[in-house]
Amino acid sequence: MRWPSGIPNLIAAVFLTALLPFLSACARPAPESKAGAAGYVGSKKCAECHDRIYSSWQGTLHAMAFQDARKDPQLIRGDFTTPNELRNFKKEDVVFVHGVQWKQRYIDKNWRIQQAQWNFESKQWGKSPTFGKVEKSDWRKECAQCHVVGFNPEALTWVEDGVGCESCHGPGGRHAAADGAKRAGTIVNPAKLPFGIAAAVCGQCHTRGKSPDGKWSHPIGFKPGDDLGPQHFTIAPKSDDKAWWPSGNMRQHRQQYPEWLESRHMKGGVSCFTCHAVHESPTKFATRLSPNNLCLNCHANVSTDAVTGHAPIAGAPQHTNCVGCHMAAVGKSADTGDERIHTFKVLKPEATIKLGGGDPAKQPNACNACHYHKDSKPADLQRALDEGKKQRARGKG
Repeated sequence: MRWPSGIPNLIAAVFLTALLPFLSACARPAPESKAGAAGYVGSKKCAECHDRIYSSWQGTLHAMAFQDARKDPQLIRGDFTTPNELRNFKKEDVVFVHGVQWKQRYIDKNWRIQQAQWNFESKQWGKSPTFGKVEKSDWRKECAQCHVVGFNPEALTWVEDGVGCESCHGPGGRHAAADGAKRAGTIVNPAKLPFGIAAAVCGQCHTRGKSPDGKWSHPIGFKPGDDLGPQHFTIAPKSDDKAWWPSGNMRQHRQQYPEWLESRHMKGGVSCFTCHAVHESPTKFATRLSPNNLCLNCHANVSTDAVTGHAPIAGAPQHTNCVGCHMAAVGKSADTGDERIHTFKVLKPEATIKLGGGDPAKQPNACNACHYHKDSKPADLQRALDEGKKQRARGKG
């Protein structure tokens, strides 16, 4: 059969026209992830729409984690007037400051971390981790990932100083570029993530360990919305006696996440931001309420009766210091005791007896960590707890 002249070309054209939408669909790139590929924009860009949140965030420790002292010399808080044998550098050598509440470390123009740090609560100079090895240090490799936004490990560059919006929400380029109603789903909102994935946003920095290649002390490649698993990070093992006490509780700062993973809070669905505010700092510890009020907000049925209450101690009145017992102050950021455990289990004096030979310096406990009991014998304290338990049982009987 012969087609009239021009018909075959017409059929081909119609066929190709019908097929074009399918061909273009195949050629179209895959949808971008919620975090987007458009990159970081910085917290000031977020402030254009979220001005109230941005304003309150500016008062948080996150916002002030790392600052350029050249812009404001008053950011250098340490005592550079009184001579000190630990401090072998001058105020004029400081270019950047790291920390604002527990301690402050000092970085020079070559990114070296100076050997002395200023400890705020004791108002004293202390040794930084680089003591005696300043020349080998590089703040960018050792600390930057968790104290800036958009850290690039290959180029050792970043977008913004401090822990900003995109540290927790991921890159905001697509979100900022999208039109009003189309912005939904263009950025990560931890409040809408699955429970464990949301906690990992905090866990990316509030933990110790190594990247898979062993080169970094933080999870290289992690983005909010990822699962913080071994593909990003391996938590420091309990055999690491620099990180953990013999009891398995935190010895250093930045270990809240692995302890929380072991807690009944985690099993019960209580996450980091159940207790902590993330866009403001209403308390010293950025908790939503003062510590005891925060606990009673959920544990309202806890009795404080002196005989049959939650935690009577023989020969002592009932106390209401929840965190004193359940969040023992045994960790160290600047001075020992300025970090509290996050397993929420009472670290009893018996731990000191069994694991530290009775010496709180080798294995601390919640009771000796209290100023009032700091010089008491662990055996006496444990005996008081045991007698209190019997007293409670008799009272209820």
